[in-house]
Amino acid sequence: MSNCAGAQLIGKSGIANGIKIVTWIGGGEQLQRDYPNLKVQNDSLITFVRDGKFLSSNGNLASYISALELVEIMTSKEHRKFVESYLYLNQLKNWKK
Repeated sequence: MSNCAGAQLIGKSGIANGIKIVTWIGGGEQLQRDYPNLKVQNDSLITFVRDGKFLSSNGNLASYISALELVEIMTSKEHRKFVESYLYLNQLKNWKK
């Protein structure tokens, strides 16, 4: 799992070659140049990626998505909902423009 610029560490390690990944907004082009074997996603359109066992997000609020996915993978959907309820994320879904 990586959030934000952590994708650079994943790229450097080589463990995600051939895997879709996203990094911080504005960092995707550099990540792709540095690690051409990664399938870097458009970070201005994609905030979260799950590809096989790898999770990545571009940071900020998107970090919660990948963290909650990991909670669900490691525990259960019910536990994820429990954690979400304490973060009040459901209130974010009701923002008015």
